[in-house]
Amino acid sequence: MTRPAQLVLAAVALTAVVGLVVAQRLKGEPAYLRRVYVTARFTPNGDTLRDRATIRFAVGRRDVVAVTLLDAAGRPVRHLVRARHLEPDRRIRVRWRGRTDAGTPAPEGTYTVRVSLPRRGRTIDLLERTRLRRVPPRTRAERRG
Repeated sequence: MTRPAQLVLAAVALTAVVGLVVAQRLKGEPAYLRRVYVTARFTPNGDTLRDRATIRFAVGRRDVVAVTLLDAAGRPVRHLVRARHLEPDRRIRVRWRGRTDAGTPAPEGTYTVRVSLPRRGRTIDLLERTRLRRVPPRTRAERRG
């Protein structure tokens, strides 16, 4: 094998080893968010059945957390948490009753939960979404029947 071929082979081998080391380190890092739960659908009509959406998660590292709901066009509708300091593995639970920041009822639709972690320089749109439906409240007779 020629000297240039040996150098190329050594460079490829070194690159592969460095890649493996970096990949292992990244696997060992705690996830940004864990134990994520978002209510799939809710109907905030005052009948006490599915009147609010619940959003829960835990952070992997200490950070300041902000939670915002976005409409289908990606516009902020409601800021549920603006700046809450959380320790690692500390769970956060927030509820949304279907109102905008202005206090008006949010329109029907599917909403995305955005979590901002400024210390990590991350903004994460959760895969789980919540669907708000505007339906009339059910009466007690309808619930029994």
